[in-house]
Amino acid sequence: MTVTQPIARAFMLARSRYPELHKTWNGISARVGGVLPNSLLFPSIQKTGDLDMMLRAKEDDFSAAPEGAGDEDLFSDHYQLMFSELWVGAVYEIFRLLKERKLVPDRGAFKTLADDLTLLRIPLEKHEIATEWELSKPLLMQRNPPNNDKTDIYQYSKSDPQRAYNMPSGFSSRGSAMWHVFDVKSGISYCLERRALSERIVALWGSVAPAQNS
Repeated sequence: MTVTQPIARAFMLARSRYPELHKTWNGISARVGGVLPNSLLFPSIQKTGDLDMMLRAKEDDFSAAPEGAGDEDLFSDHYQLMFSELWVGAVYEIFRLLKERKLVPDRGAFKTLADDLTLLRIPLEKHEIATEWELSKPLLMQRNPPNNDKTDIYQYSKSDPQRAYNMPSGFSSRGSAMWHVFDVKSGISYCLERRALSERIVALWGSVAPAQNS
């Protein structure tokens, strides 16, 4: 068996598990992709939908498996988190494009999603706190994962070229990746679940075309 065969089968199996969601993502691809004609936005959203369905299938497998059933695959969590992070980055770029080009109104559910995706994507891909330029002074942070010594409490300074922010992550009861984000503007931290973000996107665009700004 080649490496390609099981990967292709995993995506096809995920599509077969969620036929209605597959149709919904195709509709979202056409509607949202249509606001930027003659571009690759349409297939980009389709790829995002395919990855979402594959992750949902893996999440369902994760949450349905009896305790200890996955012990033989020590890298299962690693791969799930890896694909979840790729999905976040891809979705973030779709929202960033629509926002920067003013192709949809930046308000309501769209704005809330765009803000949450920013809080996720910056630590995941840039290894820093989102909107760190708004920090007026260094932050006292707790190292993650901990060293269990005095270095666990450290200062995070936006002027330090070696600064790093390791956002806490884990898995929800639904088997979905989740992250503990920090919002500099409000000073509030909270958890975001990948599957919940997907559900919010489907609810936003599942049956309604995004209204374009004039």
